[in-house]
Amino acid sequence: MTTEKSHLKNLLTGKGGLDSRQLEIIFKKCRNNKEKMRKLVRAFCSAYLIDNKQRPLRLRPLQEDIVLECLTERDDDKQKKLAILAPRGSGKSFALSVAVTIYMFFNRFRDLVFILAPTEDQAALIFNYVYRHFADNTFLNALVDNYRFHNKPNITLKGGTVMRRAPLAPSNQGQAIRGQHPTFLVVDESPLIDDKLFIDNVEPAIVSNKAPFINLGTPKSKDNHMWRYLYDEGYSDTFTRLHYTWRDAVKKGDAYSAPYTEEEMLDKMTEWGEDSIYWRTEYECEFVESVSNVFNAEKIKRCYDDYEIIRLDEHGHKGGGNITVGVDIGKSVNSTVISAWSLDKTADSNIARLVYIEEINARTGGHDIPYQRQRIMDITTQLGASRLIVDCTGIGGAVEQDLRMACVDVGVHFVAFVFTGGPKGTKTQMYRDFVSYVQQGRIKVPNPDNLEPDDAKLIHKWTREHIELEYTMDAAQKTEKIAAPSGKHDDYCDSSAMGVHATLSMLPMSGNFGQSIVSRPINKNYNNRSQHSKGPLFATARRKVSLNKQPLRGF
Repeated sequence: MTTEKSHLKNLLTGKGGLDSRQLEIIFKKCRNNKEKMRKLVRAFCSAYLIDNKQRPLRLRPLQEDIVLECLTERDDDKQKKLAILAPRGSGKSFALSVAVTIYMFFNRFRDLVFILAPTEDQAALIFNYVYRHFADNTFLNALVDNYRFHNKPNITLKGGTVMRRAPLAPSNQGQAIRGQHPTFLVVDESPLIDDKLFIDNVEPAIVSNKAPFINLGTPKSKDNHMWRYLYDEGYSDTFTRLHYTWRDAVKKGDAYSAPYTEEEMLDKMTEWGEDSIYWRTEYECEFVESVSNVFNAEKIKRCYDDYEIIRLDEHGHKGGGNITVGVDIGKSVNSTVISAWSLDKTADSNIARLVYIEEINARTGGHDIPYQRQRIMDITTQLGASRLIVDCTGIGGAVEQDLRMACVDVGVHFVAFVFTGGPKGTKTQMYRDFVSYVQQGRIKVPNPDNLEPDDAKLIHKWTREHIELEYTMDAAQKTEKIAAPSGKHDDYCDSSAMGVHATLSMLPMSGNFGQSIVSRPINKNYNNRSQHSKGPLFATARRKVSLNKQPLRGF
């Protein structure tokens, strides 16, 4: 084996006395045998390519499989067409760059390699990798006639082979690929390209010369050519189908390391929720409907626990200081929903328990802001809550200042939550945490079967809204929106998500988000502001953030 490897390396580096035409013949013979191609790829990587730590390149099993499938031919001599799904961060684009580099090395004369992607930046990713492979090695660099990075970027070899890149977007209508007949065509992030644009421009380009046709990406909506290539029976004889998940990505093989560990992935799954669109598409590589449920109905009902909801009267309730109140302020025809959550500490984990819930609608107060403000504070103080979190997006901002000052008067920690407040304060991030807590069994809700009719009605409504809540996927932008279906409401959901977030994610010194803690003893005198001493009421605990910065190779 060692002798064979050395022989291959000598041939590749010119020590075997072979010219480029002879190398092309050797390459063609290897394309009919995957094991021979595997040896050739490994020898090439060892001889010419390096990783980001300047070591001879070793591909991981997932990457090597992709390279081999790209470079080998079909047994039936038909055109090689590939549809590859691979998880985010698995090194799939880098693997394609290796395949392209090897193909160009052995086919230096008048071939056309084309890289397409939805955007210029995405198309540049593989292009820049290939550039670095050639530029970082003296011998490979000597094969290059010209590097061009602007105005139709390309890499041209001295034998005439050219690699080009271009975006395929509605703005250019696929003009870059029209009239071109590549001998090797790669489409990166293929599922993100508009379906009609793809069919009209890409598929005709590879008909005439039967070029290898490689589609790669992570899945999005089923309304897409990539889904047809992978799952439509009409394409089963045409396309070689490769479906990798994060489980394949964690396999290191002979490589120095994997991109992430199994433990890291399981933590991510717990964090985002195994049923979330993001997890299923980005790491399980599943195609999902453009609309799907946020919560699993069965897991929502598993939150039920046998206890009674708190009933408030004029005497209030002794909450013990571990209660958080979450409020979603009603907008338009929506209701204002107030939910209260207690923190239960167990040996295994912290649990958020719904202890009180109330809906203010047109019949019980409507959109009378003064009434709502007073009711929110009445409930907060009667429960003896230590924290109040309120949706201050839009109309919620109208009550923010009054509630903030009222909370100062009674020593309650006030949190103004804005659903569009950036990557650490968005609705989507908050719900990912919420879904994770539901899956872990860390959310408890009174079982409606054991409650009084009025209380049971509220819990049934709470359950129904959570089950109906939807992810809406924008496949083009790779974004997801969380909202109730048309004609439905999500007030109970938003109130609960904020309450749970403040209960479990904003614990002092251990929260996932920035947190505020009371810096002095709480004053329960609601109406006497003068008893407070001067100085700041709240102290903010800041987390030290360290960035693991790694320079891009060659830049």
